[in-house]
Amino acid sequence: MNPSSKIKLLLADDHGIVREGLKALLRRHSDMEVVGEASTGKAAVDLTRQTLPDVIIMDIQMPDLNGIEASRQILAENPDIRILALAADLSHTAIGQAVRAGIKGFMLKESMFDELIEAITSIHRNQEYYCPRIRGQFVNHYTTFLATGNIERKPDLDRKEYELIQWLSQGKSVGEIAHHFGKSPKTIDAKRRKTMNKLGLSSLAELTKYAIAQGITDLNY
Repeated sequence: MNPSSKIKLLLADDHGIVREGLKALLRRHSDMEVVGEASTGKAAVDLTRQTLPDVIIMDIQMPDLNGIEASRQILAENPDIRILALAADLSHTAIGQAVRAGIKGFMLKESMFDELIEAITSIHRNQEYYCPRIRGQFVNHYTTFLATGNIERKPDLDRKEYELIQWLSQGKSVGEIAHHFGKSPKTIDAKRRKTMNKLGLSSLAELTKYAIAQGITDLNY
């Protein structure tokens, strides 16, 4: 990346008022330029291919594809892009998923704008950035590990299982999911049963609770 050029930013958030607010604030910085906006995770993936931003400000919870899974797909294609995740609430599960996905920064939406600029600048320089409350979460989690010698592990989900859980927990039917992915309802239903068995879940209600607890979806969808 050329340090003398503007930092190209892509804003990914499903709330238009949030994107407009960020754009208005970012206009104060002549070394930054917003090159695109996305309101869904899938749109963020598609728009990244078109605009090739330096940094993506990515909301964790979005429809179609949440921010973490969208980030996984983006970084698989463009590992040099830096992603700054934004979340409304503090969740060690979401933080862990973000780190494993390759996301370089994580902030809460309660953070001040000056801190956002610091975070953008840091990850653009290939440095990691986590806001103070999240750094505290890391310390607490590590302290638990030292005290107990164990941190609860969940079964690893592949990309398709992760997406399927998100769609089912958002109330989408097997038919709707099958249409979206170009598969037969029978194939999607078989995948649903296999995934639920893998997680030890017996109902969609349990699956939804699991998705919320793991930061795969939230109560807004």
